Amino acid sequence: LPKLEWDRRKAGELYLKRMLPNKIEFTSKVVSKKGHVAMSMTLKNGTDQKLSDLRVQNCVMLKSAKGYEAQSNENKRFIGPYVLCHDATKSKWIITCWKPNHRPWANGPCPCLHSDPKFPDCDPGETQTIRGWLSFYEGKHVDAEIKRLEAQKWWE
Repeated sequence: LPKLEWDRRKAGELYLKRMLPNKIEFTSKVVSKKGHVAMSMTLKNGTDQKLSDLRVQNCVMLKSAKGYEAQSNENKRFIGPYVLCHDATKSKWIITCWKPNHRPWANGPCPCLHSDPKFPDCDPGETQTIRGWLSFYEGKHVDAEIKRLEAQKWWE
């Protein structure tokens, strides 16, 4: 398949669309919002068969994020589907999440965060969407921040 580059549709928005040879189409969208980055992936089933158990591996690479680049999981936390990384002061956090979620994890030797989603089953002609979140939090009450994010129901 040919290489694709993100389409910068408007300020603060990236969009990518790909049609696979088997007529499965997927789109990815990243939008800069006030206080967070909203992400989504959409899968359109153009085949005559049901698609199931489709998992996505999304990596938030931190190697160039000053203060978060430690090659360890000692600076990571997992709260349900949310994966968090703190700086040395434990007062500045990067938070990411995808819903519906398949597996939250991090790779200690590689400074990264994973909140890997899973698409719902997708019948022929159907479209499914998964949504992601990325934000920064400053403070000592990160558990309360996760509760606040959950109360927003940002994935709906």
